[in-house]
Amino acid sequence: MKKLILFFCAMMFTASISFCTVRTVSSNPSTLGQFSTIQAAIDASADSDTVYVYGSPNVYSSFTILDKKITVIGPGWSPDKNLPLTAMVNGAIVRNSPAGGNPDGSELHGLVFNSFVYLSPNQVGGDIGVNNIRLIRCQFNNGLQWDLSSSGLLIEGCVFYNSLNFSSTATYQNFLFQNNYFFFSVCCLGYMVNALTNSVNVRFDHNLFTSSNNAGGGSVVMFNTNCRFLTFSNNVFNQANVGGNVSFSTYTNNITNNITLNSSNATSNATPWAVNRNVDGGGNIANQSPGMVDQASVNAGSGSPSLNFTIASGPANNAGSDGKDMGLLFDTTGSLNWDNSKNSRVPRIFSMNITTPTVTPGGNLSVTVEARKSN
Repeated sequence: MKKLILFFCAMMFTASISFCTVRTVSSNPSTLGQFSTIQAAIDASADSDTVYVYGSPNVYSSFTILDKKITVIGPGWSPDKNLPLTAMVNGAIVRNSPAGGNPDGSELHGLVFNSFVYLSPNQVGGDIGVNNIRLIRCQFNNGLQWDLSSSGLLIEGCVFYNSLNFSSTATYQNFLFQNNYFFFSVCCLGYMVNALTNSVNVRFDHNLFTSSNNAGGGSVVMFNTNCRFLTFSNNVFNQANVGGNVSFSTYTNNITNNITLNSSNATSNATPWAVNRNVDGGGNIANQSPGMVDQASVNAGSGSPSLNFTIASGPANNAGSDGKDMGLLFDTTGSLNWDNSKNSRVPRIFSMNITTPTVTPGGNLSVTVEARKSN
């Protein structure tokens, strides 16, 4: 097991995740880690260190990043390996207190959060916003909340099953939501994005917004409480209303599908770029099927992020402002491929097999290890 830990660390260095210390965490007794809790590893870390969290059948306790820049990496929200254990975590807090250092530049990768994640919460007087945070290939089952004015956020390759809450009194700038899956469960959720009111260069690009409402998306409110000054490009809005509560925003090369047209608000449901002083930047398509491979399952209300969302044919094919398909990205090179998003961006052991059934005293034990990566 110690050799495996060294193997993991070596791969992480090779992947250029961090040139500082890597600490390992495991809550699974059958897997050896340096720490059993994420918080203990963070407390022992210095600024710019990396904490690698092994997949486990046990849920990890929540953690707080307060006074230093830390990267926390798990195996992904659905790792492609023989033992596909995820790193499930009961929430996290990333906050900035003027009492010491700050967590600006921290990153969360490949984690599954079962409880709320608070980024820049106003917990005590004097807290200030955290900046330049990266959320990569994580799954959020119970929401994300950001209370204070901040700059620099990248959310990429993530799965959202609950709301993203902002503060209408805060200012958010230079935020990019790219290649994410937003699923709205009609029975459980009131909205997807709330109070993103004061926005400067906040962009939603190449995302899939969908819902379990296979009767049509007129009643499914993806954006709530006066979200303003946003940029939407190359998104698929499938049975999801993105019109009524969004204003002063620009839409370019987006497609809506399976939208129920209400007599009181018909235009905003199907064509959000035509109401509320929004701007039609061109290339938008109203109420047509984007033509995903698993379009029938998506329309039926499936919430699985592992469906085949590639565009087989139809109006969304090569119709993005960048010449790519609308919706989730499946680039052949680079990190923006939804098929890879289920895995963390560090190399992983896919399988390990002992190939010598018996070993004589003093003999050699042969082990075959297959490693894979998902850039």
